[in-house]
Amino acid sequence: MKIAFWSNGGEKMCVTANMASIASMVSLRNAGRVKEILLENHFSRNKSLEDVLLQPMQQDFLRESGGYNVKYGLDYILKRIYCGDRDRELIKNSTVDLMLSNMCLLPSGMVFNKEVFNYDFSMVHRELFEILEEVSEYIFIDTESNQNLSTKQILFDADIVVVNLTQNPDNIRDFFENYTSIREKAIYIVGKYRPERKWTRKRISYEYNVPRNRIGIMPYTIELEYAIDAGRLQQYLCSNYMRATSRENEFFIRHCKKNAKLVENTAREIKKEMIRSIELQKIDDACKENR
Repeated sequence: MKIAFWSNGGEKMCVTANMASIASMVSLRNAGRVKEILLENHFSRNKSLEDVLLQPMQQDFLRESGGYNVKYGLDYILKRIYCGDRDRELIKNSTVDLMLSNMCLLPSGMVFNKEVFNYDFSMVHRELFEILEEVSEYIFIDTESNQNLSTKQILFDADIVVVNLTQNPDNIRDFFENYTSIREKAIYIVGKYRPERKWTRKRISYEYNVPRNRIGIMPYTIELEYAIDAGRLQQYLCSNYMRATSRENEFFIRHCKKNAKLVENTAREIKKEMIRSIELQKIDDACKENR
């Protein structure tokens, strides 16, 4: 199941933190029984998945190993697939195990040229996702806001697009007026949510005809921000999962759990529809053979 997190609002939309939080919460809800792979297609933003999920000492160790940036990573895998390598071990050997045992991070690697990366991705995206889906139940993709070649392809290939909004009316209006093609497979997360602001979840749902069961919120807490800056997001989630250490943390964890459930329920609906389509196609083929 390919789940792309994306926003129309640029780099300050907390897409990376939202995706890492929700993917981690999906893992906690399933007690490590469901395999997840996280990756991204952006390389020059303030916060990468590595920054959010790995502490500085872990990042330094991996980069000092050399192969982490040169021989492995997403950029390297794309080139190997282009050369005909389809072995799933290529993925297994190139991912970094995270604190939650069923989660792996596929680092971007050392991308010297964005245009070349986007071209490579467009050439082998089908093969890449096929291999990833062989080894993982959920593929979470932190997708660059700019409509570059790889972003367009990811949004097209994704089974679910998690659209990250703010409570800024211009941001909300821009999405619903200019990105209608995404809405069919979209669910929504309103980031850094504050209940007292004018554009609440309820109002967004009403004004733009979004079903209430397809939109969630991600509150803001100062402890969460500190955890993200220190690469300790998963530690923060684990320490507050069963019993939050403050009211603000409880509010965040409660809605993070709801968002994880929203993603899982949507994925479950899509899988049922896929199975139904396959069964109908089999019936249709059998009828044609009997004519």
